[in-house]
Amino acid sequence: MVRIRDAAPGEGDALAELHARSRAVYYGAGGHDVAALPDEEYRETWRKMVNDHRVTVLVAVLDDDIVGVITLDANGVFPTNAPHETRVRLVGIFVEPGRWSSGVGSALMARFVSIARQADAVGEVDVWERNSRAIRFYERHGWTRDGTSRPGPAGADYVGFVHLP
Repeated sequence: MVRIRDAAPGEGDALAELHARSRAVYYGAGGHDVAALPDEEYRETWRKMVNDHRVTVLVAVLDDDIVGVITLDANGVFPTNAPHETRVRLVGIFVEPGRWSSGVGSALMARFVSIARQADAVGEVDVWERNSRAIRFYERHGWTRDGTSRPGPAGADYVGFVHLP
C-alpha cells in the first residue's frame, strides 16, 4: 500500500534523482533528451524546495522506498495562470518510471485534490504538450485545459490545466 507523507529534510538529493529519472523518460518519449542524473544545481534546487515552508513536498512510499513525489504551492511562490483566483499550483508530480500505472501517481493526485478542495481553490498545472501520458493522466483525474500555454523545450509548449474544487 502506498503511504503519502511530507518529504523530510535530507531527502532533496533522492528526490532530485527520482525527478531526473522520471523526466528523462517522458521528455525522451516526446523527442527531447535530458539528463537522467541531476547535476549539483539541480540537487540544490530540490534541497531548497524540501526545506521551503511555503511549498509542500509530499512523497509516496512503498515499504521504505520513495517511489513518487508531488510538489504544490498554495502561497504564490511559483507564477500562476490566474493571479486573481485562489489557486493551488501543482508544481510537479513524478513517479519512478518502473512504478508508472501502479497507483502511485493516483495516490499523490488524490492528496493534491484533497488539499485544493480544503482550500476551496482551483488546482492548476502546466503539462508539456508532448507528454501524452501525463495529459491522459490529468484528464482521467478530472483536469481540463484552461486555454493557457507557455513556451517549453524542443519547440513544444506547456499547456495549462485546471481542476475545479
